[in-house]
Amino acid sequence: MPSRAGVKGAGTEVSELLRRAVQVLEVLRVSDDALSIRQVADRAGLSKSTVQRLLRELVDTDLAGQDPVTQRYRLGPRTLALGVAYQRRLNLRQAALPHMGRLRDAAGETVGLTVAFGGDQMMHIEQLESVSELRATFDIGRPLPLWSGAPSRLFLAARPDEDIRRILDQHDPSEITPINPPEPAALFADVQNVRAQGYAVAVEETLPGVSTLSAPIRAAGADLVATLSLTSPSSRLTEDAIRSLLPELLRTARAISADLGHLPPGSGGW
Repeated sequence: MPSRAGVKGAGTEVSELLRRAVQVLEVLRVSDDALSIRQVADRAGLSKSTVQRLLRELVDTDLAGQDPVTQRYRLGPRTLALGVAYQRRLNLRQAALPHMGRLRDAAGETVGLTVAFGGDQMMHIEQLESVSELRATFDIGRPLPLWSGAPSRLFLAARPDEDIRRILDQHDPSEITPINPPEPAALFADVQNVRAQGYAVAVEETLPGVSTLSAPIRAAGADLVATLSLTSPSSRLTEDAIRSLLPELLRTARAISADLGHLPPGSGGW
């Protein structure tokens, strides 16, 4: 078992490496032209050998790109994807929060906003909690698997079937382990139903005594950008309650989608 000093030293080393990588990316960001290793090193105030190692890793992760002819470097395509995703999430929160507040007040349950994260994961990024003393909440800011939970069914439903099977078969671990995840075959079948009905339900899968009802949020072009959910103690989120709450949840999700520029087709379903 490593000592506390050893763990602290390793963490400091990683932090320093990350700080230097950010310095290199910042140099590339402010430059209109592709740069040589020497130019990057001079502008970042780092040694040439350090910059060479960092650029190799940044190119491997598409955060930097190297011209095959000049061997010079510029920002890579993933930085654009990250920037667009960041901006989209800012717009998403701005569009969603007023509607989430109205839904929370009308339903009396906690309302959450969830986005896909890191390829095969999702993350709750916002919530407005129920004012009830007995309430359920979302775990904000922690990666969650796509093989359990109501929001995950919607994210899976937006993917090709072969991708869904891969995710369910791999069953990648995550920071939080759901207490009662469905079997892959049952979840695959449920995802097909979600495509048809346009919403998802999960009963006591992630946390004991907690159930969730989710609807899709779409942007211009019909892309699924997030899910809107009601989470509640299972004692309150009964089948009758789901039938009662579902129309308002779907209306709210459509209103947020409209604010994001989504023009829906003629009728419901996926």
